Amino acid sequence: MTVVLRGGSETDVALAASALRRGEVVAFPTETVYGLGADATNNDAVAMVYKAKGRPADNPLIVHMASRDALDEAGFAAMSAPALLLAEKFWPGPLTLVLALSTEHPTSKISSLVTSGLNTVAVRVPKHPVASALLAATGLPIAAPSANSSGKPSPTQASHVITDLGGKIHSVLDGGEVIFGIESTVLDTTTNPPTILRPGSVTQHEIEACIGYGVLVANSSGKTDDLAVPKAPGMKYRHYAPASPVKIVYGGHLAFLKEVSTALVNGVSQAVVGIFAWSDTCARLESSEYGPRVTTTSAGEYGQVDVLAQRLYGALRWLDEVKKVSLILAQGVADEDGAGLGFAVMNRLRKAALDHDR
Repeated sequence: MTVVLRGGSETDVALAASALRRGEVVAFPTETVYGLGADATNNDAVAMVYKAKGRPADNPLIVHMASRDALDEAGFAAMSAPALLLAEKFWPGPLTLVLALSTEHPTSKISSLVTSGLNTVAVRVPKHPVASALLAATGLPIAAPSANSSGKPSPTQASHVITDLGGKIHSVLDGGEVIFGIESTVLDTTTNPPTILRPGSVTQHEIEACIGYGVLVANSSGKTDDLAVPKAPGMKYRHYAPASPVKIVYGGHLAFLKEVSTALVNGVSQAVVGIFAWSDTCARLESSEYGPRVTTTSAGEYGQVDVLAQRLYGALRWLDEVKKVSLILAQGVADEDGAGLGFAVMNRLRKAALDHDR
């Protein structure tokens, strides 16, 4: 049975840290999503993470550290000049840096299962009080992908972890709902210039302002890449997807009304359509002729992309797992220059809708 521990309890954090040191798998909150942690130096523990999630073995994990100093002391990664600047600016925080494995220290310090056999390793220092306390208490590098079944929406609260992984892992530290709601930005600092492999809350604009020059952006179409072994999670396989099909809708209530009407005509006449949209759109749909046929959840007030991001995965899970809708219509957002938070949100939505929204 998976034990739910209290993130605000020093005693419970110590219990979770002890479990990690014993080779157990423990879920814990970060500011982005909940992570599924294991000792990154323990092959057996890391293998348990892949097994619990049903995660493909060629999908590398992110190593979480208590601090930049802890990373330096561990000695398994080498930081380039831009990596040093970015770590100084954004750590702790929602930025993952892909670094070269150090040639000055034995690479066996980090399990090859974590890196999928690559000569690079993804590292992050999270900014969440529970995560920070746990990492400090373990004194270990902790490999931690999102704490969900592979392919499903990432968990933004402890109950999501239990839904997916209850009975498969030792425990989950409950730290309440997360702050950002989408995964960290992943930046490959081993390329010149650096390359954004996965967009997130730290934007392209912020990265370029920090290092003083432009960066590249990997394929963001949402289509599955034909990478032999990707350098970071979120690049190769379908992610973030509920069982219910997802369709992205751009615009306000009229655009959603059209899609609801089309869906009902095309074969879900006995079903309910799930709506994740701006508050005004939700209110208008509820009072429309289709009101009894829709279940709505707000993405925030118009244009609040940060609120939409924070609520996205929870909304997809609620509509799919609790309300069991036959179709989810999700609010699309514009990101005119492709370098802001809207770009990261649409990256997640396009992957969630990949098999359905053609």
